[in-house]
Amino acid sequence: MNLACIESQLFVVSKIIGVSVYDFDFNLHFNVQHPIHIDGENLCVLRVGSISNYLNEYSKMLGMGLRLVNSPEEYLLASELEFWYPLIKELTPRTQLYDELPTVEEVEANFSWPVFIKGSRQTSKHNIDLSVVQNADQYQKVIQEYKSNPILQWQKAAIREFVNLQPVDGEIQGKIKPSMEYRSFWWFGKCVGCGCYWSHLKPYHATDLDAGLKIAQAVALRVKVPFLVVDFAKTVDDTWIVIECNDGQESGNAGVSPILLWRNILEHINGIFPL
Repeated sequence: MNLACIESQLFVVSKIIGVSVYDFDFNLHFNVQHPIHIDGENLCVLRVGSISNYLNEYSKMLGMGLRLVNSPEEYLLASELEFWYPLIKELTPRTQLYDELPTVEEVEANFSWPVFIKGSRQTSKHNIDLSVVQNADQYQKVIQEYKSNPILQWQKAAIREFVNLQPVDGEIQGKIKPSMEYRSFWWFGKCVGCGCYWSHLKPYHATDLDAGLKIAQAVALRVKVPFLVVDFAKTVDDTWIVIECNDGQESGNAGVSPILLWRNILEHINGIFPL
């Protein structure tokens, strides 16, 4: 763990997790101090990858004089579909959440094939065979794999209406077809970064990206999580929809410049949480 105070404004607790779109060395780009003693209760962002028990981390940080930007309740609101979906359901594909994987009959009672299936928090690394289900026979196979998948087995199952998204050049074998999708970061309702979700492919650009950002902004204002990520995409019918929300602390940068992201966050610090 690396404890750093960035530009005397924001504390960040981070560690290198070996993922290029997530790891960032603040020391190379900002004035950084590494205090031994911390007075008071200071705003802090946790950048340590996936967090298995946020409540414990939040309590531990408070004991060090650090208050994580998202409370435990806000972390769940950003991370779990069951909490953010009701707030934005007309802006995102119709979804049904199940405590256990539903039967074929239950799926067919609410949806038409194909459907999109994911965990309440995430997919299995965008594996298309475990995400886009074309028919009942394939679904039966997915059920078996889902139950043993290390990423999916502990999550609730979300069945979503399948929506055709506008494709972009390039593909990744075995993964969901890349689309005109963007990742946006929101700091207390202000957009501090936006970039291509499929950042490792040839850059793409929507001429009406501002319209997509307005949808994402509406989500940020409804969900009201201090550090929030909103992923949004364009359908083949030229409509912008929301794909999902996430906690900004856990989320990779995708095509967002990390230097610009953190510069923008620092600009918005003053007046929000005085340090």
